[in-house]
Order: sequence, then C-alpha cells, then structure tokens
Amino acid sequence: MHLAIVGAGRLGSVIAYTLVHEWYIDEISLVDIKPGLAKTLEEELRHVAASLGRDITFYSHERSSEVSGADIVIIVAGKPRTADMTRRDLAGVNGGIVASIAREIYPHNREARYVIVTNPVDAMATLFKQVTGARYVISTGTHLDSVRFRSEIAKILKVPVSSVEAYVGGEHGPRSVFLWSLTSINGIKFEEYIKKEGIKVSKDAIENSVREVARKIIANLGATLYGPASAFRDIIRAVALNTGHVLSIASPAKFSNIPIEVNVGIPQKVGWKLGYTFYDKLTAGEKKLIEKAARSIYEAYLVALKSMGYS
Repeated sequence: MHLAIVGAGRLGSVIAYTLVHEWYIDEISLVDIKPGLAKTLEEELRHVAASLGRDITFYSHERSSEVSGADIVIIVAGKPRTADMTRRDLAGVNGGIVASIAREIYPHNREARYVIVTNPVDAMATLFKQVTGARYVISTGTHLDSVRFRSEIAKILKVPVSSVEAYVGGEHGPRSVFLWSLTSINGIKFEEYIKKEGIKVSKDAIENSVREVARKIIANLGATLYGPASAFRDIIRAVALNTGHVLSIASPAKFSNIPIEVNVGIPQKVGWKLGYTFYDKLTAGEKKLIEKAARSIYEAYLVALKSMGYS
C-alpha cells in the first residue's frame, strides 16, 4: 500500500509518524514545498521504521506533481487559522493551495483515494472534487468530533469508552450536529440508559465541552496533534483494509437547495469503496441541521472560488 502525505509540517509529520506504525503500509511519499523539509522528515521516519523492524520505502518531494502511483493521498498542506480569521477567511486562503495541489497530483494518481485534512476541511474536499473529478474524495469530516464526543460521554457517565456509540455530523466547524438519535451505551439508547441509571446529564454541557476542547488544548499545548492523527488513522485504516466501519467522514452529497454535491459529515460505511450512509436513520430535525451545514460548506467553497478569481 503506497500512501502519500502532502504537507509535512507540524500535523502532517505527526500523521506520518502515526501511519508508519500501520502494518499494511509499505511505501510512503512525503511532499512539502519548504526546501528540505520532506527529506528531513523522511530521515526521521526511516529511524522509526528501523526501530519497529518495518520495511518501508520512503520518497520525499517538493512538488505534488512528482508523486505517482499512490493508493491513498492525504492532503494536509495549508495555512492554519489565526485568531482573527473566520473559517470562510481560511477558505479563501487555502482554496488556492488545495486547487494547485489537486491539479498537480491528480494526473499521476487517478486511481488514488483522496482524504482531505486541510481546513476548512469539508469545503476543501468539495473544491478538490470539483477541480479533479476524482471518483473517491472524502474529508476527515466530523470523525474527530465524534471521537471527542464519545470520550466526553464516557467521562461524564463513568463508562468504558468502548461501550459508547456516538456520532457528530454536519460541518467540522460551527455547524457540527450532535446526532443524539444514534447515541447509545452498550447498545441502549442514551435517553433510556440515563433514565435507567438515574443519571442527570446536560446534553448542552456535553456539546459545549466537545466544541471547546480544541481551544483548550491549543491554549496549553499550542496545537491539537495526537487526537487528530489517531482519528485520521482510523479513516486511512478503514479505506486501506476495506473494513466497512461506520465513520463520520464527509463524502459528496446532493441537496435540493445546492447546485453541486458538497462533502458533508454523515456517518457512513467506509472502505475501498464507500458504503451506505446513516442519513435515513436520522430524525427530521437532525436532517435539517445537516442540510444547513451543507449550505454553510457550499458557501465556504464559493469563497474559495472567489479568492481564486472565479465568481
């Protein structure tokens, strides 16, 4: 399995380190426009592979166009959001970067599965799909949010996190949607469980904690790295091994009030091919919020287009 990672900065390097541990990966291409960065990371990862006793072939490049024959491509490159920027501002900044990468990498990797990490992630995945027409483009969507959601529920209810099933959908951002209708503990619906156990829980407090946790981590550690890298590893593993696990990735979906398909987070079976989504299992209210999130993603996509000179 040949994996390519475009963007070898702080998050990209942690993602790469995490994926070196995955047994099914035997080739890794690293790309970064900063001279020498990908090559230096390659050397570090060679040492990791040697420590693990893993035979991995590494390649390093300074242009995406130099990558060929990748099975899975992860796009991490882009500018981080600063305190004074909105997600739409970020779409304007990163749209040109993602579009440029798309034009460079797709011609030599037409059969690859593309996983977009660059923020605003869902709008960037939509842009990548529109630029390339690639048949498999997903973003990491709200899977990271879902992992945080499960962690918070387990902490509040004092139950093993392995007993919690919970998903977040919509946009990875302000319009994330907490899908309480799909939430259960040991197979028991959330509402039934807390009633049976006599537990008083504020759903709003749980949601607010999940929404705020990234800000707290960034304030103390400077960035969120290990949680995202592990969550993204879940997605790569599901694709590469064709597991069919249900994850809240964002794949292209069509809504009546939006002229194109947009990548929006909906729990979905993920493998080498994408399976069915859980959209039909959601309540009417959750579906409405998902559609509002899709509209927000589309508007961010339009901002990216405008910044590139399209209207």
